[in-house]
Amino acid sequence: MSVAISNNDSALKLLLAYLPEAQKDLSVDSVADQLSQLTLDGQKVEGTNSIAQQLAAKYSKDLAGKTETDQAEVSQWMTMSARHGPTERQAFSQTINEHLNGKTYLVSNYVTIADIVAFGNVHAYMEGLSAQKRFNWSNFSRWFDLVQHTVSAESLAAAGLKL
Repeated sequence: MSVAISNNDSALKLLLAYLPEAQKDLSVDSVADQLSQLTLDGQKVEGTNSIAQQLAAKYSKDLAGKTETDQAEVSQWMTMSARHGPTERQAFSQTINEHLNGKTYLVSNYVTIADIVAFGNVHAYMEGLSAQKRFNWSNFSRWFDLVQHTVSAESLAAAGLKL
């Protein structure tokens, strides 16, 4: 069982660091200029979201959502996160901010792969936000802080992300 992670796939690096059981089972390689790929139980999967779903199914089912409704929402957030490339992070971050009004996590009341993948995808954008924008986007900033402390400093460091 192996995973080849694209050099710029912070979300998948973070998820893998968050799942220590997966780290023990998988041989991990870094690849440049191609999609991340997972070979698990004889099945080959490509792309961050598909790999994240497979890893959650094997190593932590609740990360993919505890109910069918939660699973559908997780899938929606991961799709949205993937569609908002690096140049569109502001719009995605604003969507998160608006969605989190009165909520703790993107889906339900517990951390899911949607939170981890979205966090990995917006991390670089958040680093560049001004103090005023962070203040104005209080829901997004609160969620970002919560997720970074949920996944742990060690996981962030292993993924090459700063606290």
